[in-house]
Amino acid sequence: MIDETDKKDKTLYVVSGFMRTGTSMMMKALEAGGLETAYKQSREEMRLKFADEHYDPNIGGLYELERADYQEKGFPKKYAGKLIKALNMAIPGMDVMDDRIKVVYMRRDTEEIRQSYDAFFGHQLNKKVIENLQEIQSNIIERIKNRKDVLSINVFWFRNVINNPLKHFNILKQNGWNIDVEKAVEVVDPEYYRFRLENLTVGVY
Repeated sequence: MIDETDKKDKTLYVVSGFMRTGTSMMMKALEAGGLETAYKQSREEMRLKFADEHYDPNIGGLYELERADYQEKGFPKKYAGKLIKALNMAIPGMDVMDDRIKVVYMRRDTEEIRQSYDAFFGHQLNKKVIENLQEIQSNIIERIKNRKDVLSINVFWFRNVINNPLKHFNILKQNGWNIDVEKAVEVVDPEYYRFRLENLTVGVY
């Protein structure tokens, strides 16, 4: 007799990327697509702290765990079979999973990130981080690829997902992400894409 627990998908699904790259939008879409998602509602306090009637920095929510969760011993083993967000440096430092990890890593133009960050937090990113941001992200992607428990990583640009969500969620589906593509696509709205490069005054500090 087959134990039903053995049949359960134990893959850890991860959305990663630097801040302000569309990771929350991706989390919301994948949750709508049917993945069981782990996050803390308490993190909404930070979003609400910075939101007002003119600007909501994260439409629909942050979809993040608490900082203590990321630092917990054995993280992220207890989230096997679920979807989590693990920004930037979190994945390279995670414990090795017994099973496997699938990652979608979000990227975005540096100037768009910089101005979106400023709008959220009211202050600028460190200038050295800005100058090296794309290299930093490329290095993290390579470190993720080199983990022995990472089964696959798909690198998506925020702009491209907004412009053609069907293509990108189909890519994930073809790579074994157990999602309803149509339901995921329905969540993606151009309203999520503020601070488009073509509309920005570039390089203003």
